[in-house]
Amino acid sequence: MKRLQLVRKKLLPLLLCVAVAGSQVPVMAADVEGFSDSAEGFNEEWSEDTQTQSAEAEDTTETAEGNTAEGNTTENTGIPDEQTEDIAEAADGDTEDIALQSSEEDTETHEISEGLSSDSQEDTFGDGEESFGDTSDSGESGIEYIKGRPLTEEEEQEQLAPFDNLTSYSTAVEIGNDVDEVPMGRAAAYPSYYNAADQGYVTSVKNQEPYGMCWAFGMASLLETSFLTQGLGTYDLSEEHLAYFFANRKNDPLGNTYGDVNKHMGTDDKGNADYHEGGNDLLASMFLSTWSGMTTEGDVPLATDSTHTQKTGVTPAASKAYNAAAYLKNAYFSDYSVNAMKKLLVANNSVTVMYNAQNAYYNASTAAYSYPTSTKNVNHVVTVVGWDDNYSAKNFRASSKVKGDGAWIVKNSWGTGWGKSGYFYMSYEDKSVSELVAATAVNTPKYSNNYFYDGTSGLGSIRMYAGEQLSTVFRASAGNGKAESLGEVTLSSMSANNSYTVQVYTNLKDASDPTSGTPAYSTPVSCSQPMAGVMTFQIPEVLLSQNSLYSIVVTNAGSTYIKYCVEAEVSYGWCSFSPSIVSGQSFLRYNAEDTWMDAVEFNPSVTPRIKAHTRTLSSAARMQLSSSEIDLYSGDQKTLNASATRSEMAASGIVWESSDTSVAAVNGSGVVTAKNPGTATITCYGKNARGIRATCKVTVKLRQTTGVKLVSKAFNRIRISWKAVPGCNRYAIYRWDESGNSKKMATVTADVVTWQDTAVKTGSTYTYRIRAFYVRSGKKTVYGAVSSPFSAKAELGKARAVATAVSGPCNRVSWKKVSGASGYHIYRKLQGKSWVRIGTVNNKVLSWQDTKIEGITSYAYAVRPYKNVDGKKVFGGYQASSYILSYPELQKISSVRKTSRGLKICWKAQKKADCYQIYRKTGKGSWKKISTVSGGSRSSFEDKTAKKGTTYYYAVRAGIKTSGGKVLCGGYAAKAAKR
Repeated sequence: MKRLQLVRKKLLPLLLCVAVAGSQVPVMAADVEGFSDSAEGFNEEWSEDTQTQSAEAEDTTETAEGNTAEGNTTENTGIPDEQTEDIAEAADGDTEDIALQSSEEDTETHEISEGLSSDSQEDTFGDGEESFGDTSDSGESGIEYIKGRPLTEEEEQEQLAPFDNLTSYSTAVEIGNDVDEVPMGRAAAYPSYYNAADQGYVTSVKNQEPYGMCWAFGMASLLETSFLTQGLGTYDLSEEHLAYFFANRKNDPLGNTYGDVNKHMGTDDKGNADYHEGGNDLLASMFLSTWSGMTTEGDVPLATDSTHTQKTGVTPAASKAYNAAAYLKNAYFSDYSVNAMKKLLVANNSVTVMYNAQNAYYNASTAAYSYPTSTKNVNHVVTVVGWDDNYSAKNFRASSKVKGDGAWIVKNSWGTGWGKSGYFYMSYEDKSVSELVAATAVNTPKYSNNYFYDGTSGLGSIRMYAGEQLSTVFRASAGNGKAESLGEVTLSSMSANNSYTVQVYTNLKDASDPTSGTPAYSTPVSCSQPMAGVMTFQIPEVLLSQNSLYSIVVTNAGSTYIKYCVEAEVSYGWCSFSPSIVSGQSFLRYNAEDTWMDAVEFNPSVTPRIKAHTRTLSSAARMQLSSSEIDLYSGDQKTLNASATRSEMAASGIVWESSDTSVAAVNGSGVVTAKNPGTATITCYGKNARGIRATCKVTVKLRQTTGVKLVSKAFNRIRISWKAVPGCNRYAIYRWDESGNSKKMATVTADVVTWQDTAVKTGSTYTYRIRAFYVRSGKKTVYGAVSSPFSAKAELGKARAVATAVSGPCNRVSWKKVSGASGYHIYRKLQGKSWVRIGTVNNKVLSWQDTKIEGITSYAYAVRPYKNVDGKKVFGGYQASSYILSYPELQKISSVRKTSRGLKICWKAQKKADCYQIYRKTGKGSWKKISTVSGGSRSSFEDKTAKKGTTYYYAVRAGIKTSGGKVLCGGYAAKAAKR
């Protein structure tokens, strides 16, 4: 910011403020459904998160932090606080009233949003001239004096002088960028110290005096760093060129922006109009995307003398408007945080910021600054080039209230005599820092023709919801009769994490329909914009014929809305933007099924900021195709690339033709689509040289039928299926039997991909093959390759045996009915032995009881269904039961004898038993278990509780414990005795 005292009239907002159609209030209408008064769907939120101020505003002096702390400046970087509050209240609370007021002039008002967001795909690093890492220590721990000692009072006053002449303005709205999306070229674990100047990525400190052009010096420093980062050498870019042509823009070289006006209303300290006074790097980024600069300092020097005290009044020639040594490629916008700043620095090596510079918080002896309280006021733009996490908080003034170590290394534009050789430290804790801007540029663009309609530099945006589309239509005119190749598009938004798709349409048939031409890509190109700002995307090259119409169609491919930048009639008080928007240039629509709406009908009229970059081609007199013969399958596509050795042959376009479009069709981009089997010849020629042709023979074939598989089978049928073959209209089904005899079983239409064979014999195996073919009247039938063989057997289903053990011992086997079975064989198996058939039953019997078994023995069972076929039994499959353990055998009592103490029951032991359970009852009583004895060898038990004279009945049951812990007890035979 300049150092001279200024009490400015018309302290109007600098950042992000819009007045539509001359309205002096912010346009914040409610969401309107539709592009026009009666439309429904596309949300025309023409939202401006900035504020406007009446041109009749009174002289204003900023005192937000007190008159002693905040002075005046001639450099616009914001709006006065007192207006910020009023305008913000209007925007948030008085939307309806504002909309009504605006509608007095315009029948429908839409919200324009001027928020910011994020973008950056490149990880670039800087290059500079001097080291900022060398510090002088006074001996006081942590304090680093710039002269090795505290400054004298005279020296300090000289350092503080610039602060006394700065006026505070309000910042713009928050950008709302997701800092985690800031691109970087290294891990997020940052070193404690980094200085791009140490790496040679920062140019020398400049002096902006006697002008308030800190914003232009900041932007120049960003682009100079970009060149050093890329190894392109040291540039000294012209801030004068940027400031002058920003305020006095000229029609672009292609003549597409006639009538677009940037009106700069800044004034010097005497109240005279001066384009030097006011600007910011957000607007500068939009302006530089038009490639009107930046040129070099040598081409357009700063309009001052060598002492930077006199204004020369020299202005650049209009012919220099589009002289450029630096062409903006990307500009990245973000809100402030330590993490966001470091990520941007790692990626780009320099970041400009706005902040509130007040002498009360600057320690001139250490060149350290920090603003202590939250504020919307800013008054200066500087360039951050690094950081030092260990820079002591002791270096800052006590009034700054800095608690922690850590500071940014900042390049100023007040000359090398100020601060530490032109640099200073700014604490991480500074609470006034806002709007981070980084940028990249190229010195020689590959695609040097810049097509655009958005010549003005305002920051308006509209809400572009998911699936909605924006488009611009251009006429290829840069080639002077030669063809052009489109290779880049530049998109701009005020929101982060944007997903787009881009499609290019060539040779439009209808200038009012951006999709009436030939799409260049079979699938639109996907583009991601992680940060707000301006971003250039490289796309596959598209050949453009001279004087033809082509369009760029941009679709929101994400799930949330994008605040897409548009050109519109806006005013920021200190400057205004008046575009000449005419019909037939830009269009909007809700989705691919709707009709396009001309953007001039949007209220207010807008131009989406879509730019197309092309290069002019030169070639010779022959048509060539990438292939002379190709084979395709129905449904396939193949792109034939055509070229002309002389550009004038294809200057009016290339014609593509097919000798038989029912076989192969070709579009205007050489994309051949195989339709139906046969042959066709593709021919291409330039419209200006129809006799020079190139041809390609296309043979369309049917694919081999694949995917033959079994759907289901039974004893009397087999059902198969296969994958559909594109392009056929018939299938033939062939079958081979076990003897090798083949037969064409059926012919089905192309919509049938399953077939059931019912002419099968149970137990026989059959092999099938399928062949697709195409029948065309008057043409030879074309067959695809026959499928690989697939075999299946007609057989009975499986019988699944289920066995359970019951007392007896007895094992019970059951199964479900098997369709087609004549009967069932039942098999039994001992562990380690072979299967033994134990019975045969007819098809009405579905269970079997096996009583011829041993107790406490494991058995498995199987049931096989069979069918009588030609006098023979044809068996189906089986699924055996699990092994089951049979119950113990019936336990008999051999004797019951009297003893001196009771009755002794004796039995014959079962060796496999684990235990015996003894039961007792009297004649009329019920059985009660009176004991369990363990051990299979036990054979007696003495009942000592038997009473004399009583007759008892006894029973003994052998038991075996299963693996699951259950005890199986066998049957019993009771015996009576009297004591």
